[in-house]
Amino acid sequence: MRGVVVALGNFDGVHLGHRAVVARALGEGKVRGMRVVAATFDPHPRAVLRPGEAPPLLTPLSVRRELLLGLGVDEVRVIRFDEGLSRKSPEEFVREVLVGEIGARVVVVGENFRFGHRAAGDFAELRRLMRSCGGEAVGVPVQRLDGGEEVSSSRIRRLVLEGRVEEAARLLGRPHAVYGRVVEGERRGSRIGFPTANLRPEGGVAVPGRGVYACVVRVWGESHAACTNVGFAPTFGGRTESLIEAHLLDFRGDLYGAEIEVGFLRRIRGEKKFGGVEELREQIRRDLVEARRITEATI
Repeated sequence: MRGVVVALGNFDGVHLGHRAVVARALGEGKVRGMRVVAATFDPHPRAVLRPGEAPPLLTPLSVRRELLLGLGVDEVRVIRFDEGLSRKSPEEFVREVLVGEIGARVVVVGENFRFGHRAAGDFAELRRLMRSCGGEAVGVPVQRLDGGEEVSSSRIRRLVLEGRVEEAARLLGRPHAVYGRVVEGERRGSRIGFPTANLRPEGGVAVPGRGVYACVVRVWGESHAACTNVGFAPTFGGRTESLIEAHLLDFRGDLYGAEIEVGFLRRIRGEKKFGGVEELREQIRRDLVEARRITEATI
């Protein structure tokens, strides 16, 4: 055995529960003088096992990797989840993948982690199999916020899709963010005095429910307060796809083609169809005041 500590999980979102697993792995690595590897799966297992039913991702793989490295692990290993992997028994997965390919001496997981064909393996089985290979398995209790419902990617995903981004942020330990390139829109925002950076979200990414949000936009290494609309702009009609439109409060310039990160702090209101442009302008002015108030402590 080559002797590394492996923090193992899907890690979508890198939420507080995932951070507890990584923190325990880092502790084990420090005590044992071993490197720490975070091992994550890609694509999401449900994308392979139940095509068409894969949940929207909280964090694309590239972002997940950056977040895990930011927690202090030495390396991030991506375990390719395909039909072949899904058919491996728990013993094959431990012996061939964890020990054989990654070189695990210690594996740290959440206590509810399941693995192997038809998710037949649980933590007790992982511990038994690692011992048979001369290693160890360490289980981390499921994290609960304020003693309530457990912290999980599925719960956070549901909160995001419902627009409850402030609650989602408490479980993530940071605001939920959507990433992408600014695309050219219909310039309606500019024509009414509120230009926006338009972001067409990638397929398969969790986008907050339709509405207006206070956000922080990161672009070119700087953070800007923003008021962001997610939806179809019903006042103008005609749009057939949802778009993220961020008005940066204190920015002047051209962002077309720039890669940006939109972090959602709080939902201000739902999407609404207004009677005309002047009514819309007045509401946007109120939204901007509220967005500035919410973002003051963040920027």
